[in-house]
Amino acid sequence: MKKLLLGLLIVGLVGISIWYLAVKPYDYSIAFTTNTPSGIIYEKIQYWKYDHFNDVEILDEELNKSVTHELDFSDKSLVIDWNISPINDSVNQVKAVVNHPENLISNRISLLTGESEEQDSLKAELEILRKSLEDDKGNYNIEILGEAKAPKTDCACMSLKGQLQQKAMLMMTNIGYLSDYVLEHDLEMPAKPRILVKSWDKETNEIKFDFCFPIIKKEGLPETDKIKLKTLPSFSAMHVVFNGNYLFTHYGWYKLQDYAKKHDLNLSEQVLEVFNNNPEMGGNSIDWKTDIYTLVR
Repeated sequence: MKKLLLGLLIVGLVGISIWYLAVKPYDYSIAFTTNTPSGIIYEKIQYWKYDHFNDVEILDEELNKSVTHELDFSDKSLVIDWNISPINDSVNQVKAVVNHPENLISNRISLLTGESEEQDSLKAELEILRKSLEDDKGNYNIEILGEAKAPKTDCACMSLKGQLQQKAMLMMTNIGYLSDYVLEHDLEMPAKPRILVKSWDKETNEIKFDFCFPIIKKEGLPETDKIKLKTLPSFSAMHVVFNGNYLFTHYGWYKLQDYAKKHDLNLSEQVLEVFNNNPEMGGNSIDWKTDIYTLVR
């Protein structure tokens, strides 16, 4: 009986060893949790500046869900699959899953003996990332207010397109055209500048949007090659308030997307952002307020 049990134990140990050294789909993983929205985490990881690793290349990515990096540590190549997954309404798990395609066996043996400087370095890297996400929260605040009607507005608009993260830059580059148009035609502005996002390609992360100044229309008011007269419609929406720099208003989109997944809301790509403060007046950007209205289908 003892021999049988010993034999089964040996077979079991051999099986576990084979699985660990040759079959297990990854070498090791390290994780942490954060109440940061998934899209903000994704953006942070996408072009993360590693302190302990070199020669970073993006192999694959899925918006707000995962990023795969190939990189080097001590002249050794490895692949890190970053995965972002929800724990509950407000908390996400960030997991770094590591593989060494060229040095599978030797690396797994070093992990068994506890001699892995690389693993210690990655733990340190995740702590830096976690702290960076926490520190960033001092620069913005996001509040989901609930269902509302987006305001209807007559506007002078420019149609623009570019990467989501370029939205504020595109506005700054083109605001002069709208300002000159309003001054040239002596127009009143009854409300704050705004954009209406008409599409968001989540594969390329490109958005198309109208950048608009609300106006009181005059008879015979002309259009130009760049500036068109439009009426932005009212629509049923989820209302989010973002406080912070206008470079990051899309963080409010990300938080609402996480909220929508948990509450079975069907959100459209149509988003209206109303900018209530003038950055040229200075002040602390945390006091700048953006009202965000996302169309609910």
